[in-house]
Amino acid sequence: MTVGYLFSGVLTHLPVLAVLIAGLALVTSRKARLGPRSTMLARLGLAALVLGELLGAVWFIVFPQLIRSLDYRPSTYGMVTFGVGLVLSTLMAAGVGLLIAAVVTRAPGGGGPFEPSPYAFPTPGAPGSQPPGGPPPGYHGAP
Repeated sequence: MTVGYLFSGVLTHLPVLAVLIAGLALVTSRKARLGPRSTMLARLGLAALVLGELLGAVWFIVFPQLIRSLDYRPSTYGMVTFGVGLVLSTLMAAGVGLLIAAVVTRAPGGGGPFEPSPYAFPTPGAPGSQPPGGPPPGYHGAP
């Protein structure tokens, strides 16, 4: 096995690993905004994705050694590759599923990126439909 092969095997997984680790840090720093359940689900999802990436990198490095050292029939290699692929795809699906669950179970009132304006078009008669300080001067209601 050459150094170039090892380097390329690790290098191709680094961008995704960097994004996932940055995502873990970001989720941890936004715990109060996301809520405890969403934070836990997001962390578990990102951890599953990190684990899948690491196992994928290890498999990329180990597979050529496996081919050289073991005297398996082609069908055996197919079964081993299928099993590893199944594990990796299950980890990916679990990670993405947990991230989706984190998004849809976010705590209500956690705030979003855009807060509604108090002067937006309110629904008439809805609680809080008047802007802070009451109606504008000279406003007498709908005709």
